[in-house]
Amino acid sequence: MIDHCNRWLLGFAAAYLALLPTNTATFAHSLAYGGAIVFALCAFGLTERYEATRVPRPGWSIGITLLAWSAWSLASLAWSIDPGYSETQLEREVGDSLVVMFVFYVAARDARSFRVLAAAALAGLAVLAAVAIGTQLFTGDWDAGRWHYGVGPWSTWTVLVAPLLFALIAPRPAGFGTRRRSVVIGLVIVAMMVVTDRMTDNRIVWVALAGVFGVASLAAALRWPQTLVRTPLRWIGPFAALLIVLGIAFADALHERAAAESPRASVTDSIESDPRIVLWERIRDKIEARPWTGYGFGRRVLADELSKELGDPLLAHAHNIFASQWLQTGLIGMTAFTALLLALIVRFARFLRSRDDTLAFVGMVGLALIAGFVIKNLTDDFLFRSNAKEFWALSAMLLGYGVRRARTFAAGETPTRASTVVQEPVETPRTTAAKANAELVDH
Repeated sequence: MIDHCNRWLLGFAAAYLALLPTNTATFAHSLAYGGAIVFALCAFGLTERYEATRVPRPGWSIGITLLAWSAWSLASLAWSIDPGYSETQLEREVGDSLVVMFVFYVAARDARSFRVLAAAALAGLAVLAAVAIGTQLFTGDWDAGRWHYGVGPWSTWTVLVAPLLFALIAPRPAGFGTRRRSVVIGLVIVAMMVVTDRMTDNRIVWVALAGVFGVASLAAALRWPQTLVRTPLRWIGPFAALLIVLGIAFADALHERAAAESPRASVTDSIESDPRIVLWERIRDKIEARPWTGYGFGRRVLADELSKELGDPLLAHAHNIFASQWLQTGLIGMTAFTALLLALIVRFARFLRSRDDTLAFVGMVGLALIAGFVIKNLTDDFLFRSNAKEFWALSAMLLGYGVRRARTFAAGETPTRASTVVQEPVETPRTTAAKANAELVDH
């Protein structure tokens, strides 16, 4: 029963993750979400019956900070200036996110599950990128809101999935191996990512992608310095080339945005005239009026007021994730949210320092994920709807697999199947043959 629940859970979770970046196929999306919840509860309930299969806990630091952020966000309903809106947002952004975290934390039970989920995310990115590029080529006009939620959510999705590209060149068990086919697939996805991100005319996405690959490369160099010394061009060459590409794309996006605003405007003029500067000044005034409690959960809780004061319907929220949390739930809520991110960073850093190369790889990907997410949200707030679910799902996936891997590595054991209760601390020819025969009987 445990095997069946885990197998169905993995299938539904992978389908849900692949469908997250699109606003079409809503029935399939809902079906995958519901199925993942049912089988996550099934797998969790059955595995809790045996010590050997029990899902390990993420640790007190993550548990307490997650509980504090969620509880304080819920408490803000008591003083929200728009209780109806806050209640709806709490259900979607806190309730659903907690469910998604639970599902993917349970689903990422072993290396195979991790690879399946990573492949699903990368496949979803590749398919939707192909749709965007094909639409642009054949119609000359890509409507990002039709298939991809919009240019902002799509560019954020590419940043969130980018760290998983390292799985294509990482050795097993967590990676897909170092074969040439995996490298080619990775290069194709990177090219599609760069093309579609350029189509969005988003500027901060290039800084965020540079942060993702920069943090990952720095973490890898610190964790495996002997590889860097032996083959420096293998490390520095691809990273330098990618930075050049991202830099050119960033500069091109700046010039195009400046030209669109005024033919004679320079890049400096475009940055100085950015309407978000005026918005942030107004957000600061709003925060000073209610610094401790905020105005109630929901990133658009002051949308009508801000839009009227600034005369721009697009300036309806804080456009910075930390300012947005402060505006919604006050200094206490923003501190709890920041503490949650720091707890994840500390845990991923501990994974990176592990003597187990696989666990270190998980820590590297986790640090790159948070770096990209934070940088991308310095000029906007995409802890919202699909992007929020994507971030929490990927964080829980990395955390779930990492905690299990750390437990197995600390015990000095060979990982066993979820349904196996008997553990073998030491492998001998006799026990290996017995396990092989048992697996044949089971199949």
